Amino acid sequence: MSRRAARTPGCNTHDMVLVHRVFRREFRLLADIVEFTSPGDVEQVVRVSEHAREMLTALHHHHGSEDELVWPRLRSAQVDSALVERMRIQHDEIDAAMRRVDADLAEWEHQSGTDTVDLLVDDLRRLHEVLTEHLRLEEDSILPIVAETLTESQWAELGKRGMASLPKRRALVFLGHIAEEADEREWSEFLGRIPAPIRLLYRLFGRRSHARETALLRRDLPSVGKVVT
Repeated sequence: MSRRAARTPGCNTHDMVLVHRVFRREFRLLADIVEFTSPGDVEQVVRVSEHAREMLTALHHHHGSEDELVWPRLRSAQVDSALVERMRIQHDEIDAAMRRVDADLAEWEHQSGTDTVDLLVDDLRRLHEVLTEHLRLEEDSILPIVAETLTESQWAELGKRGMASLPKRRALVFLGHIAEEADEREWSEFLGRIPAPIRLLYRLFGRRSHARETALLRRDLPSVGKVVT
């Protein structure tokens, strides 16, 4: 992943890199979590499915906001049209992969047979593969351009849309997902751009909810340590 995106003069795009880390990590881990979930553990199947769908929803809204708020502005600024079109095409590819995973989840919840599990795991890994390729290109080639092209207020609108796409309590948990791999400086800077009441709610509720939920989701994995994406 490119760290240059965060340091380019102009609007600070590093918050996007932190969000990308969440999607990279969670979709990679989901394949392993599904693979190690016992078919008879109905409660865990439901828990994992709900988490997967929440991540799918968050990613869907994330890309929808880019489609509406970023790509048109880059086109208006006469940024390389082929590069912007590549971003749009990749969004379509990822959307198709997400639809397959969503359909697989419904089958897994109702059947949990070996074939169903294998299909879901394979499609989660394929989603992670195409998503990782897209995020790498976006961080290396798009975010430095965005930093020079969009204003701070235009960029802030993207972040507000992202937080508003989840119910308030779930948004607090998502902050925990972001904090998981942010270093001290990154997290301090990120929190500094969040309204004080939300910071307080995160410390009171979101942090503990995230810790509890991720412990349950990852309980069957052979090893759980620092996640490298």
